[in-house]
Amino acid sequence: METTSVIQNPQMKQKLSEEEDIDGNSKSLGNLPEELLRHIISFLPTTDAVRTSLLCKRWEYLWASIPNLDFHLLQHSPAEEKRRGMLFMNFVDRVLCLRDFSDIKRFTLCCNVQLDASRVNTWFSAALRHNVQELYVELANFKGEFSLPYRLFTCNTLTSLHLTMRHIKLKLPTTICFSNLKILTIENVIFPHEYLTQQLFSGLPVLEELKLKDCSWGGRVFLSISLPKLRSLSIFEVLMPDVDYWNYFDDVGEVMILGDSLKEFYYRGNLYCDYCLDKSFSLEKAEINAYAVEETLDQDAYFAYRLLIGLSSVKFLKLNGAVLENIKYAAEVPAHMPMFNNLMDLLLVDSSVDLDWETLLNILQVSPCLENLEFLGGISLSANYEEDDWILDPVPLCFLSHLKCIKVGRYHGSKKELFALKILLKNSLVLEEIVITCRDYFGWYIEEQDHFEWNQEKQENLYKHLIELPRGSQNCKIVLK
Repeated sequence: METTSVIQNPQMKQKLSEEEDIDGNSKSLGNLPEELLRHIISFLPTTDAVRTSLLCKRWEYLWASIPNLDFHLLQHSPAEEKRRGMLFMNFVDRVLCLRDFSDIKRFTLCCNVQLDASRVNTWFSAALRHNVQELYVELANFKGEFSLPYRLFTCNTLTSLHLTMRHIKLKLPTTICFSNLKILTIENVIFPHEYLTQQLFSGLPVLEELKLKDCSWGGRVFLSISLPKLRSLSIFEVLMPDVDYWNYFDDVGEVMILGDSLKEFYYRGNLYCDYCLDKSFSLEKAEINAYAVEETLDQDAYFAYRLLIGLSSVKFLKLNGAVLENIKYAAEVPAHMPMFNNLMDLLLVDSSVDLDWETLLNILQVSPCLENLEFLGGISLSANYEEDDWILDPVPLCFLSHLKCIKVGRYHGSKKELFALKILLKNSLVLEEIVITCRDYFGWYIEEQDHFEWNQEKQENLYKHLIELPRGSQNCKIVLK
């Protein structure tokens, strides 16, 4: 609502009605067809679009049919909040009351529910009466459960819904069916009822993209997300600040993820739930950033392992180092990973990875078609780095036939890092390129004293060391950045 109007002074009205043309032809903005004028003002923020009604009689209600309505109440000091809130509510009421019968394409509402919950729901109902297609809702500052209009959950015109409720308990109706909804994002929501939450995930027959961000299941749950058209699923978790931390460990649940069309899966969190993916998926891309908690390390590690099993068909896999490091603590984990027959790109991020980690070696052994291997957080070895003959024994099949590119980031120049590179170069028979991004230790605490700052001379010395190392592929190009 607090935007700078394009109409800066009274002369603007005069200029818009003046008939001026350098060719001598009489033209004015006011002579344009109404459809074109509506199209022009549809690019303005809603507040500015409404202000065009002041220009002249013809413009008075052109804004009443713009396809997109965006209402944002900015944060103010407590002294101004009440007055600003009243102005905001009156403005939204006026815009919706004076709107014509045309449909709304996108309706955005970001405000505090404490202003007046009943009026907030009235605004949603008005948008639904105008066959809204895209609904973006961000609500805050409401205690207890909040009930959105039940009609919303059976709306057959909605194709995209973004719902952010800042840890408000979402009250769901018993009947839920979004017959045309293709994109759903739910953020900062507490699901208080397992049965109704299951109803929500069962009422999305054509959904293609689902994002659950910083939500809470409200305790132990056993859910099934079975969506036949779903192509992309994102689950991003953080610890809720207003929920007892230790309750998560007592309320571990299970979420089954089913469907024939899923191509992309993204996860970030502490694995408070056991997420199980159907092995029949033909996934193309997956990114997992899972962080174990010391008090539940065995459980979290086992959940991470089960999640990894569900990704066995993936082509592109991005993992953080903590996943690889912690899986070894899982109880009852079989000695071998499932086959990753389709995996072509493996990216390891977030922290330095030891090449001799058991989980990493297992994944390499069962990824025969791997072409690209990236250690974006750096690479090293354990303390026994001089005894390296066993690390790639037997040599993974991908090193012999498919691995073409290796990238190493945050290279500092320690002996452990150099030995890790030596192992990779020696065993990669078809490698075409190894790219190393150098980084100094400025400002870092260092245990070893065999590093150096990356000036031009030091980079040249590193290059000479690498060139002298035995290489399985004589065609391999070494690139330093």
